Amino acid sequence: MLWLARAARRVFDEPAARTAHPSHGPHFAGYLADLLEPYGLVPHPPAGGQSYGEMAAALIAGVVRPDEPVDLLVLAFAVPDVRPGRATATYLSHLCPGSPLAFAVCDQGAAAGFTALRIAQSYPDSRRSLVIVVEQATLHYDLPAPAPLPARHAGVALLCGDSGVARVSSVTVERGGPPAGDLAVPAGQPYTGVWWALAGELADPTPRRVVVADHDPVLGYACTSTVDFMALERDGGGTGVRVGLGAA
Repeated sequence: MLWLARAARRVFDEPAARTAHPSHGPHFAGYLADLLEPYGLVPHPPAGGQSYGEMAAALIAGVVRPDEPVDLLVLAFAVPDVRPGRATATYLSHLCPGSPLAFAVCDQGAAAGFTALRIAQSYPDSRRSLVIVVEQATLHYDLPAPAPLPARHAGVALLCGDSGVARVSSVTVERGGPPAGDLAVPAGQPYTGVWWALAGELADPTPRRVVVADHDPVLGYACTSTVDFMALERDGGGTGVRVGLGAA
């Protein structure tokens, strides 16, 4: 059984320090040009953007204490990183207490965070798992097809384990239409919005059930995760809240 112990969330107002390094621009521009050429796309000038390694490192420092070794780390994102040459999940394993087994989930749009949570569920022997969902707002080429883009650089880290304040009862990712949601999430955060709202819910000890719901309009994924707060009665008592949609 997977529990949520605590969470950290943060907006990153400044671009990554790496983007100011003299070697970053030419290297990144060449990398993008090679990848985009087969699709007839031209990269924009390589200015600004955020690095998921640095964003996630700050979140780890905010949610994991040095005496809390983590067994599993899952990084979820949709928009490409500005440091594409780095194995970011492996880098974060090196930084995180416990040097955990690390995965990265991408190319799933808004479903990435839910898949990350499912991976954490599938390792029941892990005493602590860390799910990190990040998005950066700078894309260095024109999209060949419409897709949601963030308005800011933001990230959320969920520290999970065999105990905590809320139990993750179910996680589903399937094809379907938009699920219903009652609780507003931050505009401009299509990939972190629902997790940002869930992190805020963890501060409220009221017994209840929270359903995190999101929909990816491009890939057609309908995603939900049911989270039961500790004192929720076995018969399903307590108030009900639905968190969604991330692409609002």
